[in-house]
Amino acid sequence: MKVLGIDIGGTFVKYVYEKDRDIEKGKIFVKDFIENNDRKGFLNSILKLVEEKSPTKLGIAVAGLIDKKEGKITNSPNIRLIENLNIKEFFEEKLNIPVFVENDATLAAYGEYKYGAGKNSEILVCLTLGTGLGGGAVVYGNLLTGVSGSGMEIGHMTIDKNGWLCHCGRRGCLEAYVSSYGLERIYFFKTDRHIPSSEIILLANEGNKGAMESIEEFSVYLSYGLMNILHIFNPDKILLSGGIPEHYPAVVELAVSNLKKLSFPLPFRDVEIGLASLGEFSGAYGALAYAKNQ
Repeated sequence: MKVLGIDIGGTFVKYVYEKDRDIEKGKIFVKDFIENNDRKGFLNSILKLVEEKSPTKLGIAVAGLIDKKEGKITNSPNIRLIENLNIKEFFEEKLNIPVFVENDATLAAYGEYKYGAGKNSEILVCLTLGTGLGGGAVVYGNLLTGVSGSGMEIGHMTIDKNGWLCHCGRRGCLEAYVSSYGLERIYFFKTDRHIPSSEIILLANEGNKGAMESIEEFSVYLSYGLMNILHIFNPDKILLSGGIPEHYPAVVELAVSNLKKLSFPLPFRDVEIGLASLGEFSGAYGALAYAKNQ
């Protein structure tokens, strides 16, 4: 069996391809299509990738809310050109193979549960800190997606009703602070310089004061998000994935240190918080596993 899992994000489409138990990983750059609002070019680049691999099943992890009843992506703040697209129907018609679609952060959690650091957990919550902030949960082996498919939108919990503008259009969402653009904002307010989050992380690793202070403030906002997760779900494991924790892992230690002061002692006692082990490919691994299990 040949199964392909792809993770459609705001900058890259990442994939994990399994053929006769051999695994191949990779990614293609798609940010230019998104910035130019080129839906056709965007979808064709993904089609080309899938056709090259010629799988018998396709799993898709995609950033946004997926309406379980209609099959459409209703909201995708960081990839607006695919809003209102029935992505399952589109790819099934083009490829004539079964296609299985789920939210990217949900499948990142599932990928970690099946292949990574979330193995054997009872209640696993996974946060994906990338272009935006996604959340996914696996509860006793089952995906937690909600009735309509919009569950686990942790990035859009409000932490300040008069706060910073989020890409979703609301104010004060956790994502507005805990994401790549959130870190860029924090750094800008501290230094009056606008640079990419990747550069801020490089500077922090070199000991730059402004960058380190920005990540420390970022970690405080992250700790409040973790506190809410801890109090609502009482999980045994929380995993963080994405470029920021992957390239500056001290952010996790900073957040957990602050979380200890904020949370109830009982759920804090029983939770393990750490880095996702599949890195940027956790969503693609989850899409692979999701397709295989259908």
